[in-house]
Amino acid sequence: MLSRLMSGSIRNLEREFSCTVRLLDDTEYTCTIQRDAKGQYLFDLICHHLNLLEKDYFGIRYVDPDKQRHWLEFTKSITKQMKSQPPFTMCLRVKFYPPDPAALKEEITSPQLAVSWLSFE
Repeated sequence: MLSRLMSGSIRNLEREFSCTVRLLDDTEYTCTIQRDAKGQYLFDLICHHLNLLEKDYFGIRYVDPDKQRHWLEFTKSITKQMKSQPPFTMCLRVKFYPPDPAALKEEITSPQLAVSWLSFE
């Protein structure tokens, strides 16, 4: 019976992996997610962590082994998109800047965009 429990634990470990996302302020958010998790799940975790409601301006970017940058597709499995082995490292980035920053609805969105804008300059 103990071997059954241990083999179940090992199987569960194989189904999960560690993922680190560098946030816009250069802090890191690390989590463990299921092997079959889609990009949307990870993005939602990060947005929840940041209390970020206006998500449309942001995305997750990663660099492949050939040093090419890609946006994580939210509808696809993370492991199928990554060409490297876990643990995975990615970055939260701004995909779009609002045409009128004064029109933003949430107070938290503006500082996130500002951090990105300052690091861009």
